[in-house]
Amino acid sequence: MSTSIMQTRQECYICRAKYNVSTVRGLEEHHVLNGPLRPMAERYGLKVWLCHRHHNEPGYSAHFDHHCRLWLKKEAQAAFEARYGHERWMAETGKDYLKCSML
Repeated sequence: MSTSIMQTRQECYICRAKYNVSTVRGLEEHHVLNGPLRPMAERYGLKVWLCHRHHNEPGYSAHFDHHCRLWLKKEAQAAFEARYGHERWMAETGKDYLKCSML
């Protein structure tokens, strides 16, 4: 995994952010942006470590829950914009996730 701009420790991003728990076993790499934006996620480090439960199991996980995916994309956009600015984010993605409703 190339260096993430979203996290500095190798632990489940969701376990830490949502539950204040440090899960370090069984971690899987997750590119927050997918499809045609996956190369951008790789290039800029828009990826996080997730435990298997939060990565690819039914329930609150990146591959099964829309709210979880959107929250991670908002986190990625905030991290990117802190370094490169909003204009560059929009030029690269064409989508402002921070303005997307969770509904």
